Amino acid sequence: MSDKLPPANRSPLAALNTHIAQASQLARQQLPTTTAQADTTPWPTLRSAQRFHETWSRISAETEVTKAEKRAPDNAGPLNSHKLVLHTLSLMRQLSPDYLRGFLAQAETLLWLDQAHALPRQVAASKGGVVKSGRGKK
Repeated sequence: MSDKLPPANRSPLAALNTHIAQASQLARQQLPTTTAQADTTPWPTLRSAQRFHETWSRISAETEVTKAEKRAPDNAGPLNSHKLVLHTLSLMRQLSPDYLRGFLAQAETLLWLDQAHALPRQVAASKGGVVKSGRGKK
């Protein structure tokens, strides 16, 4: 609707949105794709956004490992599982930071899935209902 207003009466944001829409439409028309694909083709990720994401994930992984090392048990024996995992993560950080990032991303995803799976059971238990697990012994 704001496209119908004369340029002098439109807000700067409306003018910018109109310009972006027109430029996007022109760019999509120049792409060598069919018209059906032109509307659904996603734009490539900006290189600066990719670099930011990579830097942020590297710093985040290093920070998480450092925090975990600070929470390490003081008097743990050499076969303590917590201590072994922390030692493995610190070695992974030294040898292959990219692998560490991928590993932590997968671990966080598994943790999220576990928590999401447990949430319906917790809600049902708080309401007094009995929830049977989908996992059974065979």
